[in-house]
Amino acid sequence: MGMAVLAEMMNDLIQGLILKQIDYKDYDVILTVLTKEYGKISFHASGVRKMASKNAGAILPYTKAEFQFDYKEDQTMFRMKTARTKELYRHLHENLACSYGAAVAANVADAFSLQGEDFAEKEEVFTCTETCFKYLNEGKDSNLVLCLYLVDMMNLFGIQPEVDGCVRCGNQKVCAISAKDGGFLCEDHAKEESVALYTVEQLKRFRLICKAGLEHLDLVEKAGGVDNVDLRILEEMIQMHGSMNMKSFSLYNRLFSIE
Repeated sequence: MGMAVLAEMMNDLIQGLILKQIDYKDYDVILTVLTKEYGKISFHASGVRKMASKNAGAILPYTKAEFQFDYKEDQTMFRMKTARTKELYRHLHENLACSYGAAVAANVADAFSLQGEDFAEKEEVFTCTETCFKYLNEGKDSNLVLCLYLVDMMNLFGIQPEVDGCVRCGNQKVCAISAKDGGFLCEDHAKEESVALYTVEQLKRFRLICKAGLEHLDLVEKAGGVDNVDLRILEEMIQMHGSMNMKSFSLYNRLFSIE
């Protein structure tokens, strides 16, 4: 193998979204990073908690950074050589609602993502999460952004809510939303499940949210945005049907009176 090829292999540069940072040993951290190329990978960042570390400011959670490292196939933990901030998303670190909204999105992306190049949805998850951070950073309503982000993630992994008719029988005359069943219910099945009834306006709004996704955020925003109940239902759906327990949901909901 030529020296030029070897040098190239040993100095990979990659951009990724930092989803999580965990303290390790006295001065090190372990970073969970979402990338387009390799899915979810981890970096061991040595000495970054020291006062003199040049990389400390570039490894904040909910930011986009460029990492230099040595890539090795079939490996998911890498030693980070350097890190450089590409997108700080300053508003996510200065506004409480945006910060906790970003934490929820990062938690969901982490839970859904697999490590390694074989993760088929890696590019879509990266793009969706990056768009979510972007909208939160722009000051968009955090409930609205999270609702549309959750919808996009559920659609991506085949657990999207059924909002074209009753999830049980297909009846288009619906009157309720069931997180357990994953969508709309007709009157008969709503009574059978003892599910609370919703107004026509609530059902229409929820359907629009589920059909729009982040791509059409402006459309949902112009139509009146979302309600706390929309986010609560989508949270329940993604936890039930995505088989995940999201602590970040509970914290966000307590802080912003959604529960």
